Amino acid sequence: MSIYGPFAQFYMSARKMEAAERSGKPEDLRKLDFSLAPQCIKCNKLCIDSSTGQFKTMCCRGCLAIVYCGRTCQRADWKTPGVPSVPFHKNMCSKNKEYMKRLPHFRAVLEQFSWSRVEKDGTFPLGLIKARLGVLGAGGAQFGYWSGPGGQQSHDSSAYEISKPSGPEFSMRSKEYMHGDIMLGKEWPSHVKMWKIDEKHIPRIVFTDEHPCPRKVAAGDIKDWSGWYEWRGLTLDSPAALLMDVPLSVYHLLVNVLRVVRTDSTPEYRQSLKVHYIGAEYEINLLPLFSELALLLPNTDIELLIFGKPAHDLAHKARKSHPGSIASNDIVWSYTAPLECGGGSINIRLYSKAENWTRSALGATKLEHVPDAMVGLNAGILNYRSWRDPILMSAFESIPFAVTEYAEESSDQTTETARSMSEKFLEAFGPGSQYYRDIPAPREHPVTVNPFHRPGQRGLPIVRMPNVYNGFVVPLVTRG
Repeated sequence: MSIYGPFAQFYMSARKMEAAERSGKPEDLRKLDFSLAPQCIKCNKLCIDSSTGQFKTMCCRGCLAIVYCGRTCQRADWKTPGVPSVPFHKNMCSKNKEYMKRLPHFRAVLEQFSWSRVEKDGTFPLGLIKARLGVLGAGGAQFGYWSGPGGQQSHDSSAYEISKPSGPEFSMRSKEYMHGDIMLGKEWPSHVKMWKIDEKHIPRIVFTDEHPCPRKVAAGDIKDWSGWYEWRGLTLDSPAALLMDVPLSVYHLLVNVLRVVRTDSTPEYRQSLKVHYIGAEYEINLLPLFSELALLLPNTDIELLIFGKPAHDLAHKARKSHPGSIASNDIVWSYTAPLECGGGSINIRLYSKAENWTRSALGATKLEHVPDAMVGLNAGILNYRSWRDPILMSAFESIPFAVTEYAEESSDQTTETARSMSEKFLEAFGPGSQYYRDIPAPREHPVTVNPFHRPGQRGLPIVRMPNVYNGFVVPLVTRG
């Protein structure tokens, strides 16, 4: 597939950066700035100084978190929200100031890696870095685990979306792209081939005398990126963290947040763990990376069921037009770790009965199909109506459930909403029903930073608060 379309500007920027490096003049490199054009959160116009024609950013002087084109819009935004039902800035300024205090932490995590780069607006140019690695583009055959649709839209368009983004930057997605297209083939290419980077930077899953498996660890031993890199024998030159945030965030949710992984399992008394992964999109391009869970969780057998429209559509397309393909199978990926690593295993399936997770996923009797845990990454809980059933049923059935979010602000708003959500959903049931009688006790939803977030601030033109892939954890239902 083509590297042009939504990817062209990043490859052009990569060539500029490489030319500046070859020039041998440090000042040429310092002059390069790939910051996003600042945009006013109130009027949505670009922030341009009329006297010079140059971009000019003005942030709220109280919190330094919100971008405006001038004082007029700032004053208007102080007591009038740009979007209905959103708190106006006067009530959020002090909170935003607290959120901004986390910026040094996220920057320090990024800057431990040799490939890190921070633009003048504080953002990490992920597309540029991927272009420099030659892994930016659409299509699993050419770009392996890195394949993506391009564009600024963080999620697929959905009929369940409450507020839809608009503008040319959101329409710039590859029309040729399909999540998980590599699974329309007969078998997965090799793990090394799918990584598309220097072999010395790859966290392997097939081991030899030359490349031995990592040491056996207990659940919870690996706590952050530096610990994982050391355990995997990788240097911080490896860009693996730009993909491994997905399986390692799930690991963090299962082990440290939901605490559903037993620490006393043995080869004789293994633990079986059923996990529902909800809202998957690009993640189905990189299912073999979930083998990391088998390496990290000794004596544990994981059944991972993937929910989401991309998984549903891929499975149906495969069964109709690609018989014998990976996606037409019941199990689309299976892996068992070496015994010296603990012998953990994982089987992954695509859920094809519905486009989204609904209460029917628990089955008629709810005995066989109730999972041990439910997880979702970069969820956008408040933006999609499709999260209502998972939130409702996990609470009523006491199924441990946690998600990650990009921003602390949206995470906090999710926790505030979750406290009253179960009671609001009661209107779906009669006063005499089991669910009406079994309302769970009030739950706590403490928001925490995810130590396995993808390094680097996302490029957002209207805010400066920490906003990173898998940045924050929201536990919705936990064990008592």
